Amino acid sequence: MLDRFIESLISVNTSIDVVSICASLVAGFVVGLFVFIAYKLTTNEFEFDPGFGLVLVVISMIVSALICAIGTNIARAFSVAGILSLIRYRSAVVKPKDLAFIFFSMGVGFISGIGFYIPALIMTVIVSLVIVIYSLIGMGRKKSPKKTLKIAVPENIDYDGLFDETLKKYTTSYSLRGIRIISGGTVTELTYDIRVKNMADAKAFLDDLRVLNANFKIQLTEFVAE
Repeated sequence: MLDRFIESLISVNTSIDVVSICASLVAGFVVGLFVFIAYKLTTNEFEFDPGFGLVLVVISMIVSALICAIGTNIARAFSVAGILSLIRYRSAVVKPKDLAFIFFSMGVGFISGIGFYIPALIMTVIVSLVIVIYSLIGMGRKKSPKKTLKIAVPENIDYDGLFDETLKKYTTSYSLRGIRIISGGTVTELTYDIRVKNMADAKAFLDDLRVLNANFKIQLTEFVAE
């Protein structure tokens, strides 16, 4: 496949306009920069990843130049698609918002690559403004942060419904994610996904839980998907 791709490029090298590719790269950079700015403005300092921001710009540039180079040659398009399919992605995109920004970057890069620079810029500005305004006016206002709560219960305590009243008191929502047996079967560990009403009450919350689980281990951390 790689040989056919190279032969295809060599056979049509005169049809590739270097100026057009450079223009596509510049256009891809400009629209990618807008995507990056939208990402930065709508992401808090703890979640903001400069490396991911760079990826958004680079994706836009690469897609733009690639589409420009492929043009309307279907054979080359399939050859490029085949080569790209060999790439293995090791980093999982966990947050839906990050995935949306990747598609955003690819989309505006694609439009730039086919030479629609003005429509690409207009689309980028409009979508970026929508994202930023959505964030600023609170339409996407975050709920209380999601936490992961792990409670160890000795085998002699019936944990069924034991913590429900306390969880209702201190959380806006909770869900039992899993139950597992640890310490050779002498301890049961319950894992909850919760949203705490007020983190200022975290100590009182944990103290109330300790009374119920005989002072065994309790762990409250940032949400961890498993």
